[in-house]
Amino acid sequence: MRAAWAGACLLLLAGGLVAAHPAAAEEPVPEIDPRASRATISVDLRVGGLVQGHFQDFDGSLERHPDGRVQVRVRLDASRLRLEGPGWMDRSMRSAKFLDVARHRHIHFRSLPFPPELSREGGWMDGELELRDVIRPVRFRVDPAECDAPGYDCDIHVSGVVSRREFGMVAYRVWLQDGVGFDFRVRLRQSGRP
Repeated sequence: MRAAWAGACLLLLAGGLVAAHPAAAEEPVPEIDPRASRATISVDLRVGGLVQGHFQDFDGSLERHPDGRVQVRVRLDASRLRLEGPGWMDRSMRSAKFLDVARHRHIHFRSLPFPPELSREGGWMDGELELRDVIRPVRFRVDPAECDAPGYDCDIHVSGVVSRREFGMVAYRVWLQDGVGFDFRVRLRQSGRP
């Protein structure tokens, strides 16, 4: 599987906002703000270029470990995916030969615990992606933050590409490249705030 999609979670690296010092245990753990965040998927047609889609519904949570590291969990609702391309592409993506939305509505990502500095400094985030009931290790790229408070004052940007073959999506090889791209722009909110 290609390692580079950082995402979904992805979407979300809200780790850098949790301070890595003993007082962090008393600080509230931020939550992913799905209304202010954005999750997209893209596939590359062999002829015709890139087709992108937007997940209209996703959620995620953060967990702080006793050692200060952070773990992210993200759930994308594939049934609420809206493609910007033609109708036949939307139907193909939802079909049993691709995302199989009727049987596998959700896509899940769970990161391995990572240091909170990752959302500020950038780097690689490892974890597991569950797609079509297939679980595979993935590695996503987290971009260095463009502000001092990533997730609040600027997006946490996570992106990368996974191999669709590794998740059992082997159809449409004539007109679709193997890579499926994910791109997440994550915003955070304090726990309990709307």
